Amino acid sequence: MILTPAEIARATGGLLIHDGPAGPIRTDSRALTPGDWFLALRGDRFDGHEFLPKARELGCAGVIAEQVPEGWDRGFVKTPRTLEALQNCARWARWKLGCPVVGVTGSAGKTTTRALIAELLAPLGRVHQNEGNLNNHIGVPLTLLACPDEPDAVVLEMGMSDYGEIRLLRDIGQPNVRLITSVGAAHTETIGSVQGVARCKQEIFDGARAGDWVIVNLDDEHIRQMPLPKGAGILRFGMGERADVRLLRAELDPEHLTTELVLRLPDGELLTATLPAPGVHLARNAAGAVAVAWALGVPSRSYAESIARYAPVGMRMRVERRQGGITVLNDAYNANPLSMRASLDSLAAVRGRRRVALLGDMLELGEVEDGAHRELAAYAASLGIEVLGLAGARFTAVAETAKGAKSLLVAPDADALAERVRGALRPDDVVLIKGSRGSKMERSLVWLPLEAPPEPEG
Repeated sequence: MILTPAEIARATGGLLIHDGPAGPIRTDSRALTPGDWFLALRGDRFDGHEFLPKARELGCAGVIAEQVPEGWDRGFVKTPRTLEALQNCARWARWKLGCPVVGVTGSAGKTTTRALIAELLAPLGRVHQNEGNLNNHIGVPLTLLACPDEPDAVVLEMGMSDYGEIRLLRDIGQPNVRLITSVGAAHTETIGSVQGVARCKQEIFDGARAGDWVIVNLDDEHIRQMPLPKGAGILRFGMGERADVRLLRAELDPEHLTTELVLRLPDGELLTATLPAPGVHLARNAAGAVAVAWALGVPSRSYAESIARYAPVGMRMRVERRQGGITVLNDAYNANPLSMRASLDSLAAVRGRRRVALLGDMLELGEVEDGAHRELAAYAASLGIEVLGLAGARFTAVAETAKGAKSLLVAPDADALAERVRGALRPDDVVLIKGSRGSKMERSLVWLPLEAPPEPEG
């Protein structure tokens, strides 16, 4: 999105020291191109003001900063706090949008749901969404400022690790449609309890107005009990009879590792679709995304094709064909008890093939850490999975609770587990890798390369 210097000054409450041409706002000097405005963020380990000379060399149109360099001859907006300036510029950008904005948060499934929503809204035209995992107090503003001219819909994923963070992102993004995917034990180290997580997530529902839509997951008891704003439209999704978008069936295809799902739409129409990833929890995410599309008036005839276009974002239940005929369910991006249980259920649903689960520690759980790892280790062992691998200090400490597993491998970290897994895998195995980002569970299979693509014909 292009902002003029006058708009930047007005949005930030800053002082326009030097005028300059309009341009997009960037915070990464490495991504600057001629004509951009550079906003100099400060952090614990960096100070963007050190890169002002570089911004000038790269041909910036101007900068937004707290200090004016001597002899500066480009555009300059002076502001006392550049982080607040970034967020206020994003508020201005949101005010300029003439399209619906969707806000998505949740303890698990928010990135998958965001990607599914973007696919389902594609019939509206140009859909803009977060890149990667830019979902925090910096990433959401940057997402809004990166909007193309006149998008037809914007989908904002909103993450949090403490109270008030979703409220801030909601106030910046002002979503017309608001969805919470799930509530579970994520970031309980700082928040203290799952009930606290629920209160944090509820901040996205608060303040919804007449004309807005609130999308409620009836299958999640914490979301089901949240007070809903008066005047806003309500759409419920889930497997229960009261759901407006009801998930009637979700079955894993063990051969193709896809999920066949049947939804009943609010008007009674039945929708059959194939989600190109395995998991009932993903089918529930699809139901939530369909509810968003319905609320925004997207014709239902496009839903099945849109769901079939979904592609996993990063290491989120991505199906990978590895050498030796081994199939990997790469879900190693992150983990908490809710998402790990869902991934294990997906693996357990595979039939006719040996199943291997390689699990790494779940981090930032605080007081529930020990109990959560005990419960997950015991649960994994109870599923009848042929090989269970546990990596990390937390899982190692409770490994005795998984003694009922058919074959148990325990290691201090993912690298050590890799050595033990080498001799345990067989051709045609299906292997799930899952753990918090800090566990780096992708390392447990770093020795097993992807299957070479077929040679092109001719």
